[in-house]
Amino acid sequence: MTEFIYLHGFASGPSSQKACAFKNHFEKAKLPLTIPDLQQDDFENLTLTNQVSLVQRIIDEKPGTRFALIGSSMGGYVAALTAETRAEIEALYLMAPGFNFLDRWMENMGWDKDSVGSIPTTIRVFHYGYNMEVTLNTDLFRDAMRWDFSPLTRNIPTRIVHGTHDETINIQESRDFVMSRPWCQLKELDSDHGLLSHINWITDDCIKFFQRVM
Repeated sequence: MTEFIYLHGFASGPSSQKACAFKNHFEKAKLPLTIPDLQQDDFENLTLTNQVSLVQRIIDEKPGTRFALIGSSMGGYVAALTAETRAEIEALYLMAPGFNFLDRWMENMGWDKDSVGSIPTTIRVFHYGYNMEVTLNTDLFRDAMRWDFSPLTRNIPTRIVHGTHDETINIQESRDFVMSRPWCQLKELDSDHGLLSHINWITDDCIKFFQRVM
């Protein structure tokens, strides 16, 4: 038996438009899809470790079950990291995955990656799920240092879809990623970071991909 887990992006949630589209599509296909709240009701103290641990617990609660992960943006990065730690994960479908999470934030904030200890304790960020600015503990980035060296080299079927007009994560990151990983395939779409303009095609493509490789 295979179960599927959808991992939402940064400052998003399980009730996002994209997550709901996947939920509806998988329900129609009668496929089991879990959509956890990666923030665990505590966005301020969000870390990659907490997110990976949550997905690991979901997997460990169902011994003998095969899993496939679907990840959006930072959720795509979390999916790839978790797949390195659990053999039960047999395939990945990633949308505009944020592989270079730490480097991108360091650059955008004008921080020195070698001096993470000197950055402010908290910052204010816009949360799309709450539609307001909220506080984020910068331990998120200190914690990300421990994951920054994960090679992400587990050879499992991986499909990436990425918009050519992505304003948040440049599509070149996905192009570079698949170039050195022949088990990964990239589909470029005429869309932005949210990919909502192609959401019906994406949900259908996702199910077809998993049916083909699992």
